[in-house]
Amino acid sequence: MNVHVRTDTSAAPTSGNRRKKITFAALGTLVVAGAAVALFLPDQKPTLSIPDRVCAEAVPSTHVKALLPEKGEAFEEERAYNFFTGATPKGLGKCDLSGGGRILEISYSRIQEREYDREWVRGLASKPGHHPIMWGAAGGFVTRNNAALFVDCPNPKRMNLMEVSVGVGGGPETEDPAIMTELSALAADIARVVTRDIELCKGAEDLPDGDPTAD
Repeated sequence: MNVHVRTDTSAAPTSGNRRKKITFAALGTLVVAGAAVALFLPDQKPTLSIPDRVCAEAVPSTHVKALLPEKGEAFEEERAYNFFTGATPKGLGKCDLSGGGRILEISYSRIQEREYDREWVRGLASKPGHHPIMWGAAGGFVTRNNAALFVDCPNPKRMNLMEVSVGVGGGPETEDPAIMTELSALAADIARVVTRDIELCKGAEDLPDGDPTAD
């Protein structure tokens, strides 16, 4: 009698195949477990540490803290020129702040051309997407990502306007009333410092201590 012995062992599991299956199963369990743990772990992003004063320590940071996220990339003051109080007025300055994935661009400049007057400011504030704001004798506008105030800053020859602007990058694509309010308030903080302590504008002491309001 002839006995046929099967020599094909491809269908039979080997110890190597078994080890591979066990390894893959273990890896799959670890991935699922890791994902489940991640769902319950607290946010690992570091909390932003923002000083009480920014822009060469000239500007209070209350509204800066409100505009930047609480956590994320570290706070940084990238540049601040002509924000030093007591220095000779230069007529313009800039300060850039960042943190948590957002950027704040702050600037001021003296406008000396006669055609840029209060009537021009009112026309600028009435453009689409611009919301007029009032701040004592000063005026300006706020948009979803920018606020600007125009403050009287006369020189001995004629009346000038000091423009103070605050822009935010990395914010919402649509209008957020809370952000727009904070932008306006920060613009007022900067305008007080610039006109009173840096550019020494006549009458700056009469500017309001509060925030701008809708016109």
